[in-house]
Amino acid sequence: MKRKVTSLILSLLILFNIVPVFAAENNVTNNDNNNAEVAEEIDPKTIRDKDILVPTKDGIQKANQIEYDLIKKYEEMPLESLTKSYLLGDAETGEVLEAYNIDEVRAMASTSKLVSIFVVLDQIKEGKLSLDDEVTIDKEASSLTGSSYKLKEGDTLSVNSLITASLVVSGNDAITALGEHIAGSTDAFVVMMNKKCKDLGLKNAHMVNPTGLTDYSIEDYNKMTTREMFTLASEILKQHPEILKYTTMASIKEESRNFIEYNTNPILGIVPEIDGLKTGYTNAAGRCVILTGLEKGTKGKSKDMRLIGITTGSMGDWQRFVSCKRLMTDAFEDYDNVKIGSLDKEVKTIEVENAQDKNIPVFQRKVGYKVLKNDEELKSVVEIKPNLVAPIEAGEKVGHIQYFRGSDLIFDSDLIVKDKVYEQGIINRFKRAFEEIFVNIEKAEEKDKAA
Repeated sequence: MKRKVTSLILSLLILFNIVPVFAAENNVTNNDNNNAEVAEEIDPKTIRDKDILVPTKDGIQKANQIEYDLIKKYEEMPLESLTKSYLLGDAETGEVLEAYNIDEVRAMASTSKLVSIFVVLDQIKEGKLSLDDEVTIDKEASSLTGSSYKLKEGDTLSVNSLITASLVVSGNDAITALGEHIAGSTDAFVVMMNKKCKDLGLKNAHMVNPTGLTDYSIEDYNKMTTREMFTLASEILKQHPEILKYTTMASIKEESRNFIEYNTNPILGIVPEIDGLKTGYTNAAGRCVILTGLEKGTKGKSKDMRLIGITTGSMGDWQRFVSCKRLMTDAFEDYDNVKIGSLDKEVKTIEVENAQDKNIPVFQRKVGYKVLKNDEELKSVVEIKPNLVAPIEAGEKVGHIQYFRGSDLIFDSDLIVKDKVYEQGIINRFKRAFEEIFVNIEKAEEKDKAA
């Protein structure tokens, strides 16, 4: 009876926001922990029967009543109330699609491990490091607090295992060991990190360690703007797409040393398109996350679309969960990488002086793709060369087409004639007939070869 009364009181306090919901994690600093938000007093046997999937310390499960009520509460709030900044962007082009407060320099927490891993993957690409290289864990790495791979001094692991631990469970010990192995010391590795940021053009970036932990001895931490986090994420995906091999892993399970931890990404496995990248949490940064996901294109209408979403500064894990889930779910519902124009459908027909045919179809020389909202409409402007006179060779430029979104030019292409435009006259008619015969023979031969 006493337990029921206690649970009822706690639920009411949480519902009316009288006491902090996240008491358990208020005692945890400099950590990547997206599973500890519900107070420890809540009975772990609470029934999980709600129709919302959530991340827990035991992996993805159905929400319990308290989690469900929190999520519903935060779903009523705008993103600006749940985050300090957010950004949605096209990974391929670097275009920012939606944004809030993205040019303020912010603490990065463990999302800065993307800089560390960038340096590691560069070293592998340059042949200076191998995934199979063995790394011995020293006292500095094994003694780090916060998110941990629970390494002990003297342990020996492969570079591949340490990359996995750094990205999946945000192991501060793992990434520090990698940095020391590559550069000889943590300080020397930080120099490499800052050089990487400079090479990427991240002018506001400032790295003080490989982990993202706040260094209280100097009252400093890793930082950059949200816009720069977007650049960092898009560049590491372009230059090292193999990173997704790690960030798609749901967990690390090593029974030999009784280690089972789940990916810190709060919506991996919940939003189907999501396959990366990195979470972070310190007191300075709040809860932040850099996400990416891929939506496959529809043949003939669109092509694959990779988006990057970032939220920073959330006060708790459920605020971060709701905000980043909404950002990415809405993005994949609202946007498509749309095909602009067609190679097969004529743009218009034109009249050519002295041509055998009255109406000559013209086509785009190329098509483009653009990430657009589903309800966005483009305006096209067509210009045809003046004083066109037959004959005109197949493939020759006869004009130009531009596509605008509002006043912004987003794509343009030459207009061409696909078939030769013959001039009038009986001789040219015979010439055209014979050329068409040979063209048809060649097409038939190509078809037979293909068969």
